[in-house]
Amino acid sequence: MRAGARRALAVGRGRSNAEIAATPYLSVPTVKAHVSRVLAKLGLDNRVQIALLVHDAGLLDAGGGA
Repeated sequence: MRAGARRALAVGRGRSNAEIAATPYLSVPTVKAHVSRVLAKLGLDNRVQIALLVHDAGLLDAGGGA
């Protein structure tokens, strides 16, 4: 799974940028960049839309703790 997809799943689980960045080797600016790229690639405006997309696609049931 690519980094952006892992971040999208984490956003879908309601995690903040700081919570996502708590993963080793990630900083908050890196997480912000990943989330921004996901928003741009999917044509979305905000994190809530990512969360809804992840939920509607059934991806929250599918994976570990990204």
